[in-house]
Amino acid sequence: MTKPEGNPNDEFQMNGVCDRSVDDRFCIRTLGFVRHSSFVIRHFALATLLAPLAALADPTPQQLQFFENRVRPVLANNCYKCHSQQSEKVKGGLMLDTKDSLLRGGQSGAAIVPASPDNSLLIKAIRYHDPDLQMPPKRQLDEAAIADLTAWVKMGAPDPRSAGASQPTWSDAGQKHWAWQPLKKPAVPDVNDAAWPKTPIDNFILAKLDEKSLKPNPPADKRTLIRRASFDLIGLPPTPEEVDAFVKDDSPDAFAKVVDRLLASPHYGERWGRHWLDVARYSDTKGQIRRQRDDEHYPFAWTYRDYVIRSFNEDKPYNVFIIEQLAADKLPATARNPTNLAAMGFLTVGERFMDMQNDVINDRIDVVTKGFLGLTVTCARCHDHKFDPIPTKDYYSLHGIFASCAEPEIEPVISKITAGPEYDDYYKRRMGLQQAKETIDAEFKQLRGKRDPMKVKELQKEMRENVGGIAKLEMTHPAAPARAMVLEDVRRPHDSPVFIRGEAGNKGPIVPRRFLEVLSGPRRTAFTNGSGRLDLAYAIVGKNDPIVARVLINRLWLHHFGEGFVSTPDDLGTRAEPPSHPELLDYLAAQFMEDGWSLKKMHRLIMLSGVYQQSSANNPRFAQIDPYNRLLWRSNIRRLEFEPLRDSLLAIGGNLNTNMYGRPVDLDREPFSTRRTVYGIIDRSDVSDELVNFDVASPDLPTGRRHETTVPQQALFLMNSPLVVEQAKRLVTLSDFHTCQDDTKRIEFLYERVYQRPPEPEEIKLGLEFIADTPQPEPAPAPAQDRNLAQSVASDGDAFKKKQIAMQQPRKGNGNGNGLRKRPPLNAWEEYAHALLQANEVSFVN
Repeated sequence: MTKPEGNPNDEFQMNGVCDRSVDDRFCIRTLGFVRHSSFVIRHFALATLLAPLAALADPTPQQLQFFENRVRPVLANNCYKCHSQQSEKVKGGLMLDTKDSLLRGGQSGAAIVPASPDNSLLIKAIRYHDPDLQMPPKRQLDEAAIADLTAWVKMGAPDPRSAGASQPTWSDAGQKHWAWQPLKKPAVPDVNDAAWPKTPIDNFILAKLDEKSLKPNPPADKRTLIRRASFDLIGLPPTPEEVDAFVKDDSPDAFAKVVDRLLASPHYGERWGRHWLDVARYSDTKGQIRRQRDDEHYPFAWTYRDYVIRSFNEDKPYNVFIIEQLAADKLPATARNPTNLAAMGFLTVGERFMDMQNDVINDRIDVVTKGFLGLTVTCARCHDHKFDPIPTKDYYSLHGIFASCAEPEIEPVISKITAGPEYDDYYKRRMGLQQAKETIDAEFKQLRGKRDPMKVKELQKEMRENVGGIAKLEMTHPAAPARAMVLEDVRRPHDSPVFIRGEAGNKGPIVPRRFLEVLSGPRRTAFTNGSGRLDLAYAIVGKNDPIVARVLINRLWLHHFGEGFVSTPDDLGTRAEPPSHPELLDYLAAQFMEDGWSLKKMHRLIMLSGVYQQSSANNPRFAQIDPYNRLLWRSNIRRLEFEPLRDSLLAIGGNLNTNMYGRPVDLDREPFSTRRTVYGIIDRSDVSDELVNFDVASPDLPTGRRHETTVPQQALFLMNSPLVVEQAKRLVTLSDFHTCQDDTKRIEFLYERVYQRPPEPEEIKLGLEFIADTPQPEPAPAPAQDRNLAQSVASDGDAFKKKQIAMQQPRKGNGNGNGLRKRPPLNAWEEYAHALLQANEVSFVN
């Protein structure tokens, strides 16, 4: 269920809390919600009822991309010969080359039942469970292809194909589509209210508002503004001290100083690096692998993640950022700074597709063209692009570049090796594993020509354990040298032929390695410098390519305002909606290049504008004219992604580990890691439930914009997660909480800490009633840690501290017979703090 658009002042219930947004504030309407479950029951029932309707919904861009990359090639390579319009004889009356024919089926009935793989004849046939129903008839599909087709049907079988679809006139599209036009910096428009604009951005925004007789909102209050800026730039809430300093700073450049401080924070790279890792389909594992001879882990993917974070913190020019990710091994600067080799993880951290190289190459073409160019070039793998002027020959021009590259057997070391006991231990264990591998290889050679399946099976098991042991050692040992996941040019680079209908065995004409015609013209030169990766990088960032800066600016705008100028950041082609502010997009893109491709300068320009600083208060009349706020007459209320939500909970509880960089950590097992979420392991083949429930980007596809859903599991995480409960308990053990003079001051402290604002009088009243209505437990013998706490405050006469110790004792009714870890119940203040953490105000930026 997608969170509905609507009046931000309307009441809506989420996470068991009824909140209302009024003048950029939230008021908790009830604090006893922990004891109620009607919200969860209603939403769970509704989600269950709506599940069968998923197949009828319009397919998402990610679903269509899954079809183009995972489904269409399988159908084209294995089915079209007998079941398409090109077949000499259509067998069984079944055609699979259009959506309608697939649903209509053949003589045996419909080929698929959307959202029901087990009831789909196509899935039954490819599974080979029925000896009378097996397709393809000569050889079963591999496990990866079966899994992809099953997943496709389960998601509702999204399919863009249609019979007799008209082909657009490419020459017209290439000449007229806005995204491919030369980039020119437009003049700043004049506006009626010349006093409102703070930067040229505001002139473009106000000019559009004037056309609809709309006016921008007043500025947001200072507390709202610093909270918005902090989450936008570093993904963490401001501290009470930072809020207080900003509120008291009456200088004209007070907010500019806040922005500069946040841009200089090392946490900026962690926040914005995560945005880019979504685009780079980052993962610490490989996905589909040949398990007999490979391990699922990428032991050194983290070096690419660290490279991205460092690049954002250093404000590395975006054009250099692009070049390094494609061809760092070709740059002279890399010889002086080998850590830049880690940049090439952009190409190599993707899915492995059972080592099917053409699929790996397709994935690399996809991430390059979507990530940098906002184009879906991989749709031209089996046929000319249906919508954009991208012929199949252009796809295979890029294919030749990556087919002329290979990954080295041993990744290059990019860190200094420090001698010592830790490294000695690593080296000894690594050499032991290497010797074991050589022994296994030798035994395999001795078995050649011999029929000994039991011995082969035994050696295969030993090989899997050896490979897994090496990967685990490299990934976890603190002294293991950091290495870069690089690509290298093969000794003899070569051009690729066109694969007719995407079939590798059906080769057409050979095409030269070169850039896309739609962006470089028909007279573009062929790439002859090795594989052509460096030539490709320079072509992408060249002055003649008008789309790269537009794509990046659209991404920045999306993350600052919740919506980009174009709502599909990975596709600016002819199927994308026109930009809401085309002149402003081009102005910022041109300014971005003039400023040396500096992201931090662009952040500053955007955030110091009036449109960024306005409030989110609703205006019913304006909402009727512009219901989706595309003209930005107010600020959008945005929900935090999982990473800043989890990080902010840890920061509020005073428990956030701010150490940067290094090997990934497991976030799912107790004791829970308190490092920032960006350092957590991403397992491509088994993404954790928490990440899925909170719409974290899939590591299978480049994702410039995450889906946003509202499901019961999100509320249950905040209600039941031991990590969240622990932060509530830590809040009321902080020394500043204990030094508060009375209960009112304690409530004020919690509101400042959790929401970065003081409570309203009604909220104080509700809080006091909640604490007073909670029965106090009978004193019980304190555990060792509580006795220590009691001793530490024995000399203090504060009655509240003694009361707090008593409240921490277990209550009755905490029996736990289900084998789970026993946890003492929360006392009144802990329950109250837990309630505050579950409110919408924690999860949303106003």
